[in-house]
Amino acid sequence: MSGSRGALLSGPQSQPLLVAAAVAGSAASILVFAALIATGEKTIVADIGPAGPYIDFHHQVPLGLMRLGCWFATLAGAGGVLAGLAAVRRGWRPNPGLVLAACAVATVLYVMVAPAASVDVQNYAEYGRMVVLGHNPYVFTPEDLYRLGDPVGLLRPGPWQDQPTVYGPVATAVEAAAAWLGGASMAWITFWIKVVNGVCYLAVALVLGRLAGPDPARRARVAVLWTLNPLMLFWMVAGAHADLLAVLPLLVALWVLRAARRWQSQVRSGWAAALASALAGAAIAVKVTFAAPVAGLAVAVWRRYPEGRRELMLATGAAGGLLVLAVGYLIVGGHALGSLTQRLSSKGDAFLPLPGTVFDHAALYTVVTVVFVLLVGGLLAWRTPAGFDELPEVRPILICALAVVLGGIVQYPWYDAMFFPLLALFPASSLDAWLVGRITLISCVILPAVPIRGDQYRDARVLVPVFMIAFLVALAAGKLRVAKPVPVAG
Repeated sequence: MSGSRGALLSGPQSQPLLVAAAVAGSAASILVFAALIATGEKTIVADIGPAGPYIDFHHQVPLGLMRLGCWFATLAGAGGVLAGLAAVRRGWRPNPGLVLAACAVATVLYVMVAPAASVDVQNYAEYGRMVVLGHNPYVFTPEDLYRLGDPVGLLRPGPWQDQPTVYGPVATAVEAAAAWLGGASMAWITFWIKVVNGVCYLAVALVLGRLAGPDPARRARVAVLWTLNPLMLFWMVAGAHADLLAVLPLLVALWVLRAARRWQSQVRSGWAAALASALAGAAIAVKVTFAAPVAGLAVAVWRRYPEGRRELMLATGAAGGLLVLAVGYLIVGGHALGSLTQRLSSKGDAFLPLPGTVFDHAALYTVVTVVFVLLVGGLLAWRTPAGFDELPEVRPILICALAVVLGGIVQYPWYDAMFFPLLALFPASSLDAWLVGRITLISCVILPAVPIRGDQYRDARVLVPVFMIAFLVALAAGKLRVAKPVPVAG
């Protein structure tokens, strides 16, 4: 670590204006988002009922002002990330301890304000409450809970009222634990869900630090792209989306496999592969789309281990992952797959302008999605720059994660949690700006987001395809080059 270890702005080659812009933009974004949520305004905070622990000033904010505030916070956060990346290229090396401390403060702040910018956490609370009451959330719906007159069911959000849960057994277990702790209070159930997400966010930051190793420049990228990334903090902690529950075991699986590369014993390697695959299976058992980066993890094992050893690791790994999934889905029952199929038939929140017939047939929807994912994934595999020599596993996992998110028909900004931690372990390139720009664009389109209005979806169905076309053209043209550090005089 170069420079003073006692200051967040340490580093002898720092560019003061960029560093100041990074810190000011990130801090402004976090504080403005927190203030907007703390108003309790229903355009950004869903109805979670009384008796919660949240900071709530019960202050009404006009829709236009709320929209401007959300846009300011989003743009300030994006500007802070981009300025931070530029500063890192010019030698800024923020103190890791102070970065983690700042992340912890931001996390606590976001845990103490109500769930923001979507109704997903309400749904999580509903599904957890069903389990506590002895109902199967893969069959029972929020509307069914509402008809029972349950206090949590009475607050069920409209958009998903007839939809059983589409999340896997690990997510359902976390939701049930939160519901057990929160009792009959929607507010308290969501609070415990947010506590879990806050802990997971910090844990991901710690794991990324381990994966980045001792290199200060790589640790600085982790700080900017994840640990103090205002947009990730907002969507993952303030919004408390379940995607984060899958990110953590996926990264721990990567860390276990990296540790196994140093071992010569095939037996120990086999056990490591089993543990890593069990963790990967847990990620899929949160959200099925995480099967894509898990596939990238398997590709990394195949490419990076010698013949004979890799076959053993993949076989052992497949057994461990399938065991976790089999046990989980045996517990919740086969209705889970039917629930997911039902969700695939929904066209209300599609971000791509496709014919209605695609949404009327789950098989056709699946085929179209697979084609898009393969197209994006193929271009990424062709044109994405090489990763760090010490982290060769990251590139295939990142490619698969990007393919499933960018190639998806539904593209909410919190889905980006699948690839931002991996991007933080990747060399600097123009991919950074493209992906920060993407989450900024979608966030501006859908915020404020309770509920997301029809005109917001209409805007998304224009702007997201335009962005994707521009990105794919740049990708095919080979524009995603690795950015070299900028020399600083003196």
